[in-house]
Amino acid sequence: MKETNSMKEALLIRKMKAEDPVELPMDEMFFDKLHDKIMASVEKTEIKPVSKWEKTWVFLDRKTAWRAKARKAVKLSIAAVTMTIGLSILNLSVNFYQQAQYVREDINKQSIIEAAEKNPAAWSELMTYQNENDFYSEILSQRDIATFSEVDQVLSQSL
Repeated sequence: MKETNSMKEALLIRKMKAEDPVELPMDEMFFDKLHDKIMASVEKTEIKPVSKWEKTWVFLDRKTAWRAKARKAVKLSIAAVTMTIGLSILNLSVNFYQQAQYVREDINKQSIIEAAEKNPAAWSELMTYQNENDFYSEILSQRDIATFSEVDQVLSQSL
């Protein structure tokens, strides 16, 4: 263990010595020469015109604006067609459901009519019924009432 640690340390020390920073002179003359070299290399470099496809603002040019509008129009038309198809499928399913309901109602009516024709006595008992509105209308029909206040009086007396 100790030998491997010392070997690692020695290797680390060698690498650190190889990477020691270079000390630059701090006098004014050094920086003036460095500046002159940089400016000379800038003067020698040639600036090439950038091609249209290398521009970062190529998609903002007026010449390519119609392409963006065309893409947007295509996307919107695809979305509109998709929504139209979806809504038409929904409409068809609702229509099929309604038609099925109408068929069921017709079948149920037919079965009730057939059952009533087979046994009319049993069905006649089901047809006579009376709800609470019928009760109040019978009470009111027995008396001669002209105003709403008289209706309230009669109904309150009957209860």
